[in-house]
Amino acid sequence: MCIKNWFAKRKKYELAEVFTPTVSAEVAYTHRDDIEKQLDKAIDIPGKQVVIFGHSGSGKTTVLKHILNRKNIRIITSACTASSTIESIILDAFDQLNPYYVSGSTESVKKGISGELSAEYHNIARSISSTVSAFSEIEHEVNKLRVLPPQLTEQRLCHFICSADLIWVIEDFHKVNDDEKIKISQMMKLFMDRTPAGRKSKIVVLGAAEHGYEVCKYDSELNNRVAEVEVPLLTEGEIKNIIQLGCKALNISMSDNLIANIAQYSNCLATIAHQLAYNLCYNSDVKTTQKKTKVISDEKLNKAVEDFTSEKQDTYNKLYMEITKHNKAKFSNVELILDAVSSLDDNVIHRDIFDYIAKNNPDYPQSNASAYLAKLCSPTLNEVLRNTGGRYSFSDPFFKAYVRMKKV
Repeated sequence: MCIKNWFAKRKKYELAEVFTPTVSAEVAYTHRDDIEKQLDKAIDIPGKQVVIFGHSGSGKTTVLKHILNRKNIRIITSACTASSTIESIILDAFDQLNPYYVSGSTESVKKGISGELSAEYHNIARSISSTVSAFSEIEHEVNKLRVLPPQLTEQRLCHFICSADLIWVIEDFHKVNDDEKIKISQMMKLFMDRTPAGRKSKIVVLGAAEHGYEVCKYDSELNNRVAEVEVPLLTEGEIKNIIQLGCKALNISMSDNLIANIAQYSNCLATIAHQLAYNLCYNSDVKTTQKKTKVISDEKLNKAVEDFTSEKQDTYNKLYMEITKHNKAKFSNVELILDAVSSLDDNVIHRDIFDYIAKNNPDYPQSNASAYLAKLCSPTLNEVLRNTGGRYSFSDPFFKAYVRMKKV
């Protein structure tokens, strides 16, 4: 077969479809068999709710979407923030049900949704809309006027979701306060009890936690009826596979050394690997699948890294300001720990960090180091550090470089 005919039959991709630093990967998706099997089983069991946990950037959303797409299961997704309440989460889910209940929906989508239920949905929607309209003449900040109407209960929302045979994904559970976490857990219990036989509808909660019970602990009745699936950080081999899959899709070639360096820079985070690979391709004028295999030289990695750090400068400034906004009391705990970890070798232990701080601060309490190391490894302070078997390192190696530069 001549090259021209071979290329005509080859599937063509845009660069943004292959290396996707801001959205879940599809073309360059690396399979994670054990995790996929666990999720497959959990999703297939009627009434079983699912908790997916792991470090930020471990690929929780990506692997879940891959499973659900393969199973052809429709979803609605609610992303939590620190200010999210159970009411705002319910309203968000209700809004997303609109395509499944509007009159223009196809029969395949509306299958299982009765005309009576559809009418009830519209009545509630009108109630929410009229509430907003009634106040909009007085208040201009309409978003603050969205009130949960009495008829939109958790039970009714469950009925709406189950009738449309949807899975409700609640992302970033760890960001909401404990009072709201309790309510979300109770709502998961409700979905267990109310999901009709034969339906796969359920709630899937994603959270940046070290243990699944950090979600389930808010309602003891969840313990035996929730599948807890851990998604660990990607291995170096999995990161390399992402790059290799992308190279194949775009018909480009990277040396083993270049791919290994990208994997090392990424520090087990797929989003960094995708961004560096995207920068490499963009700077090499690879915007789509190439007709002839194009070689990306190793030397171009320096520019890709430079572009990455430049793009992230404002983000790192904001992150640093956010995590150092604390009651300093006698010691600037966060600054001291970040300084120590950035100055020492990777994967240092608690004792190394404490000793480094104590050199210039002889009266620094060891309890402070313990407390703030734990916070810096938790969502409380954006998981800036990573604790792997008692050894600490920066989650993002580029942020480590940023902290080092602040000292210069």
